[in-house]
Amino acid sequence: MFRPTCLLCALLLLTDPAAGQPEKEPPYQVPAPKGWAKETIALPPAFAPDMKWKGVEELRFAPGMFKADSDTFFSYALLFWLPDDQKIDPKTIEQELLAYYRGLAKAVLMSKKQEVDVSTFTLSIKDAPEKPGKRPGGESVAAFVGELKWTEPFATGKPQTLRLEIHTWPSEKHKHHCVFICASPQPATAEVWKTLHDIRAGCTTP
Repeated sequence: MFRPTCLLCALLLLTDPAAGQPEKEPPYQVPAPKGWAKETIALPPAFAPDMKWKGVEELRFAPGMFKADSDTFFSYALLFWLPDDQKIDPKTIEQELLAYYRGLAKAVLMSKKQEVDVSTFTLSIKDAPEKPGKRPGGESVAAFVGELKWTEPFATGKPQTLRLEIHTWPSEKHKHHCVFICASPQPATAEVWKTLHDIRAGCTTP
């Protein structure tokens, strides 16, 4: 039986010798609710060679992440911890995330001996309709929303629309950018979005 979590681990191990091995004391902290899995990988990952971002990606996976019939299917939170020489304007975020998801889908489906035309994937990012307040540390936040149309590779191999909420803010002390993404195909009223928002609110990046 195909086990998506095992495949994801294999993909992550291909990214970098340090992939999956968090820093001893990373300057950031991302909450992991009970039952949520976590992973840390180096950027850019080998499965997305077209990405230009360098840094670290911190992930938190919902319990039903790889279960197509779950109400938390493909729902997860990501923190991209990027040195401040990396660009994070909306156009760059769009390009980097599209390269990420195209590479991910291609790598996963190839491992299952399935083909996909990743050039058909699209991602649109625009300003969020509501402006968030400042972070608890006083950092100003830029907020965007995105819609990724792609082929979900792990559980279904079928087209999926993934909704993204993207917040960016600076960590001036560490000279880094923080790009925090809440992602889910679930409707905005789904309970999982509250959990994703709680993870984002609890993320500390001094």
